[in-house]
This record gives sequence, structure tokens and C-alpha cells, in this order.
Amino acid sequence: MDDTLRLLEVVRRELGADDARVEIGGRDPGEDVVWCAVEERRLVVIFDSPPEAPLEELRERLRVIVRAFPTTLEPREKPRRSIEPQRALDDALDILAQQATATHAIVIDDSSPVIWGSSDLERGPEDIDDAKLAAEALTLASAAGMDLAAHLAGASKEPMPEELQRLIRQLHVASEHQARDIARWRDVLRVSAALVTLRDSIAREPTATRFALHDPDLAMLARGFGNIYWMLLVFDRAGFSELHAEAAMIHASPWIEKLVTALPPVDPSGGGGRVATLRRLRPV
Repeated sequence: MDDTLRLLEVVRRELGADDARVEIGGRDPGEDVVWCAVEERRLVVIFDSPPEAPLEELRERLRVIVRAFPTTLEPREKPRRSIEPQRALDDALDILAQQATATHAIVIDDSSPVIWGSSDLERGPEDIDDAKLAAEALTLASAAGMDLAAHLAGASKEPMPEELQRLIRQLHVASEHQARDIARWRDVLRVSAALVTLRDSIAREPTATRFALHDPDLAMLARGFGNIYWMLLVFDRAGFSELHAEAAMIHASPWIEKLVTALPPVDPSGGGGRVATLRRLRPV
């Protein structure tokens, strides 16, 4: 029951509704109601006045939230169906990113190359070692006055130094996502820089449990949980609200940790990319 009440509170808050309830039996609501089916039950969202957002958009957001709470509304007398743990975690991180007004929410641990979860549902096989290579390539390109995102998107024919070409050839992110446009590549490179910056800061400050950065070219907030794991939020602006973002992280921590620990074992065999130290975060 506590899980159900918590889900209803999350739904009410995230959709800006006046109330939310679970129904069983009777007729399905009409087309003017925001609701979704969960097994034999319905989760219905109540608005005292017409919502500003389109109803279909609210219904999709409701479905995303429900997917982040697997088995919460399933009947206890029936065997629980198998929920794909990775999808559940990625969906939960997508919700966290929305709550914190971040562009990305990611879970890593303090030492392995594994990216345990990401709000980027289009991510490929890249891991922390690929992020290290991407960050090193970004550093070399910046030093040479080159736009790496434009090169990766195929929008620049400017000759690249041999060392930079070598790094790019090793990147899974380059080989798997050639169709990305320049804006998407800038996003990928910013996330790679954030991952490497966090890992480098953890190595320097192993007892820290929180890091924040408000640089114009890299804004991020990270919190440790579960002894070895870290939640990382990446922002597209330096002036993000740490208070608002951290409140969202604290609220999400229990269910993010539960979903992480439900993941199957992963062989953390990374590619051994070199660490590119970008900047020092501020431990708080």
C-alpha cells in the first residue's frame, strides 16, 4: 500500500494534477480523462480545471511514470510478471531528468566502466572507457581550434591531426551513431565530459558523497548512493538550481537504488581508454 500511495503522489505532483486514484471494475473513463490501465486496474488522474498540457501528452507521461514503478499496482494474488530491469531503470532516470530539469540522468559506479542506467533511451554500446576516449578527443580538438561535433556529424571536412583520427576510430559512439546531427553530438560529448569529470573527482576525493559544477561549458550535479553507485545529472546551463535538482535526486534515490540492485550481473571488462582530466569539481 505504501508503494501505491507513493506512486499516486508522484503522479499527482509530476502531472500537476489535483488528485490521483486507483480504480478497479466499472467502465473505463472517457476520452476527456487522463488514465492508464495497469493489469485489471486503472490509474486515473484528476484535474479540477482543464490542464494546460494536451491530454495525450499527459497520458504518455503517466505511462512513463507507471513503467518506473514496476509491479506496484499488480494484484498480489497473481504471480508478478517479469519486467525488463534495464528498461525500468532507464525510464526511472528519464523521470528524474525531467523532475530536475536536467538533459541527462545517469548511474555509474565508482570504479568499473559500466554505465548502469541512462535517461538517454537511444544510447548505444558505449561505456565509461568510450567516454574517456571522447573526452580526450574533445580536449585535443579544442586545443587545435576544431569543432569535434561537426566532424563527427560529417559537417566539417577540415583535416584532423593523426592522433585525433586515431581516437575517433576507437569510439563506439562514432561507429554506432553516424546519423546524429551536430546538436546531438554536442550533447553526447558533454555527457562524456561529465562522466570523466565525475570519475576523476571520485578518484581525488574518495570520501566525498556529492559533487557540483557550474561551468558555462559543463554543468552537473552528482550524488553517491548504495556505497558504490553515483547518480549524475547533466544540465545545458550553468545556472541550474542545485536545491531543486538535489531534492529530486533525494526523492528518487530509494527506487533508483532498488532498480539498480535488480539489474543482472555485468562483466565490467572495459576498453582501457586513457583518463582525460578536464576540470576539478567542487565537493560539497
